[in-house]
Amino acid sequence: MDSADAQLALIATWIDEAAQARSGHAAQRSLGARIPISEHEGAFSIEDSTAASRKAAGWAFSYQVQVAEKEGKWRAQINPYFEGPDGSARPPHADKVSDACAEIWSMLAEKVVSSYGKARLHHLLFERRLGNARDHAIQAAHAYLQLSREWNEWLDKEEALNLSLRLARAVGEATLANEVMSEMLDLTNRAISGDVDAPGVALRLLRPLVSERSAPTGLSTALDAAMQAYDSPFIQDEILTLKMGRATNSEDRDALEEQRVQIWLDAAEKSTGLAKSGHLKTALQRADSSGKRALSDRAASALQKIREEDLGLASFSASSAISRETFQEYMAPVTGAPGWREALIQFVGAYGPAVGTVERTVKAADEYAKNSVFAQLATTELLGADGLPRFSPQNDAEKREMQLARQESFMLQTTAPLLAHALHKIAEVHGIPTEEDLTEFFSQGALMTPELAASIARCFIRYWTGDPEGAAFSAAPKIEALSRNLVIGLDAGVYRLQRNEKPGQYPGLGVLLGVLREKNLNESWYRNILTICGNPAGGWNLRNDLAHGFIDNAGSPPAALLLQCIVYLWTLGPKAQDNEAEVEI
Repeated sequence: MDSADAQLALIATWIDEAAQARSGHAAQRSLGARIPISEHEGAFSIEDSTAASRKAAGWAFSYQVQVAEKEGKWRAQINPYFEGPDGSARPPHADKVSDACAEIWSMLAEKVVSSYGKARLHHLLFERRLGNARDHAIQAAHAYLQLSREWNEWLDKEEALNLSLRLARAVGEATLANEVMSEMLDLTNRAISGDVDAPGVALRLLRPLVSERSAPTGLSTALDAAMQAYDSPFIQDEILTLKMGRATNSEDRDALEEQRVQIWLDAAEKSTGLAKSGHLKTALQRADSSGKRALSDRAASALQKIREEDLGLASFSASSAISRETFQEYMAPVTGAPGWREALIQFVGAYGPAVGTVERTVKAADEYAKNSVFAQLATTELLGADGLPRFSPQNDAEKREMQLARQESFMLQTTAPLLAHALHKIAEVHGIPTEEDLTEFFSQGALMTPELAASIARCFIRYWTGDPEGAAFSAAPKIEALSRNLVIGLDAGVYRLQRNEKPGQYPGLGVLLGVLREKNLNESWYRNILTICGNPAGGWNLRNDLAHGFIDNAGSPPAALLLQCIVYLWTLGPKAQDNEAEVEI
């Protein structure tokens, strides 16, 4: 026996010794102690036969092997344990290893006697398509089947059986596949009825079995047993989803869909706080996905009964103070104006958007994300003023929008009271204008009609005469009216917007602001109006909450925010440029 062959024999012995550990993790650790991970690095070379044999063996047993579903098909996957952004991988993808490395795998496969060694090496040779690939797949499938009987850990048994089934199916070995499925079903029943609580094992076996065209006899019974054994709504929901995939008629499917909704309603009855709300939301999602109106109505009715006090939420408050000198300096733009007309212009021009500039918001959001790592990782769901779920980001763009809206809301908590004081100061210093004078003033705007100007004038009169709530309720729809007039003035086509969005309905404020944004509306003011009035990703949502009766007491700060938005939009008008209209102050 030459030294190279002796080295291979030694490594084969190590592999077989590792197999005695009786669990996949322990076996990998045992072999890793013989061939440390440091030897995995670098390109494969046969110049040093000992190093080449050790590297090939180290690679072979460090791959991540699993069964996964992709596009409705279950497949065995062999993946490197590390893949870099530059395309590098350690070990290399199995189909990319050199012939010399694959030959060492082949020689090791002939020397090992353990099911652990034969299963992995023949699986790799099948993936690499070295020699008789079909024969390698069959040998690997048989070895995995035997390995499932040898491992002590439930998850190791499940993984070995799933790999065996996939390899048998890959080469059309129906008889072997049926044998494997029979053992999978047996292990499933043992996991369900055994003393060890192992729902993950049962589900990982049931999922691929359900997808089989010729599923083993007794699968339906196993699914029913799993429903009885596990009381978690999450597990029951998945089991019912599997059963729905096997339903052969609409009556059975309808019954399963109703049962799936009911398990979440029942779970909500046993829960409190946010868990209760979450279960009810899931019930509504399941009901909506079924397309059954009666189910949706039942779930929605249960969710709508939740009140904010039922959620067990904690509230946090903080206060801040500014010096008299700073306060007077902040009021100076309106108190130092020649008259109320100039002061109203300064109310917009000097203070700018209440949420601050986009640049400040982005900087604050980035700083928050940098210092609040766990908050960024957690799933966030916004609740509306009614205590019901309103928004949960589904992608990176929506997460970013929520981050920006959060910072803008923080800013509004500071600026809204100050703007309310500033607006009161206009009347205190310059006197309350008459309705006629205010109407004449606002009539000068490019977007105004006499009726709209008079209506806006009355909003300010209400504010200055001690009715900020009336001012807020009457001001909110004027923002949409001004936005619509500006869109019409830009010839952007409100009628087309109605047809494209919701035929027969007016386009909402969000749609109108989107058009104005495309027409060069200042980005900071766009975000200001959106976040104050109705940003679905957060913000104060004043327009919607006022309209739907969720604000019981609208004081001066929210009213001042809305009135500032009105004055800003009033200052705008269309500007012709290269046959395209855009926004101009």
